[in-house]
Amino acid sequence: MNDGPDQILIIRHGEKPPPSGPPPEGVKEDGSPHAHSLIVRGWQRAGALAHLFAADGMRPNAILSPPAEGEGSDHSRPYETITPLAARLAITPDHSHKLDEEDALVAAVLRLQGRVLICWEHNRITRIATALAAHPETIPAHWPDDRFDLIWVFEREPSGRYRFRQQPQYLLAGDADVTEG
Repeated sequence: MNDGPDQILIIRHGEKPPPSGPPPEGVKEDGSPHAHSLIVRGWQRAGALAHLFAADGMRPNAILSPPAEGEGSDHSRPYETITPLAARLAITPDHSHKLDEEDALVAAVLRLQGRVLICWEHNRITRIATALAAHPETIPAHWPDDRFDLIWVFEREPSGRYRFRQQPQYLLAGDADVTEG
């Protein structure tokens, strides 16, 4: 019997271009400009996350993100963020759920086992979190717009639901504590 994953980790994609003002602009992995890609700091975070999640005690056995391209694909940032980790762990990420298909994503995640990592777009993360949490009132109302440095951790309880906590990443200069932002 599959009781679902023991732990579900949710991260937001790495840093993106600011909504207005001067660059930095988004760049693809090859360095070419792309408005919907990560900025250089976002790529740095993606590399640092690959190191963090490759460590024992953090290593996922499944990684999920929305698809990078195609119909229904909002943008490629979550996909880009998990690419270095997936390569390092030799895991083929599951990109079968598009943004706004969070209910189907949660159903798929609950069929998995072990530790699962989800990288998603921040405005939609609370939909996933609320569906998982044993105590939905513990979930923040939204993922802070200016925070790229958090991990939302869900630990399975005996009831089969998940206890929520936030964990700082502490990967790059300027990363804050979970109580800030």
